[in-house]
Amino acid sequence: MTDRRFTIQTEPRGVNTMKTMAPVNAGRDDIQALANATPTSPIASNEHRLSQVFFRRLSMSMNNSRKSSMFLPPNFPRPNTYRMEPDNEYRFRPYKVQDKILEVLIEQMKDQTYNPATINELVKDISRSVHQLMKNIQLPRYKIIIQTVIGQKLEQLLRIASRCLWDPKTDNMISVNYESKDMFAVVNVYAVYFD
Repeated sequence: MTDRRFTIQTEPRGVNTMKTMAPVNAGRDDIQALANATPTSPIASNEHRLSQVFFRRLSMSMNNSRKSSMFLPPNFPRPNTYRMEPDNEYRFRPYKVQDKILEVLIEQMKDQTYNPATINELVKDISRSVHQLMKNIQLPRYKIIIQTVIGQKLEQLLRIASRCLWDPKTDNMISVNYESKDMFAVVNVYAVYFD
């Protein structure tokens, strides 16, 4: 039986470095059966079928350690579950996070004065802290959007409005306000369920 080798891409998208390696744990009978089969369409060639077998086998066993397809890397798209709404325990509940977001605002803004040169870093720090807080609250299949506004108190009126297209049964949002002696902060967190 001949030794077949496959070419796989080893670098991120856009880089054309290629590495040739033998199939890992690919059954010779599977490969031989696919090599002898006749293609049903011009697109489905024998090489295409062989690569499908190789990548299917490769995804199940890499570096001699079994890996389930349920534990995908974070940047890999998750498979569809065909669920239109989350389980009751995984729904976004604004009242559970309101006090925690307020604590983040108090901690980040205490002893701070409004300075236009450094306010951008403060907004980024607050957004990162709230984002990390939301990641710690396990909300699978929710997209989290965080908007932070900080302004100087000069007896002005501020109105923040937003409009979203979402499902009111599964999606929700929370808005938390905090004022210090010379500035104010408004943090809006949107949680949108997706499949």
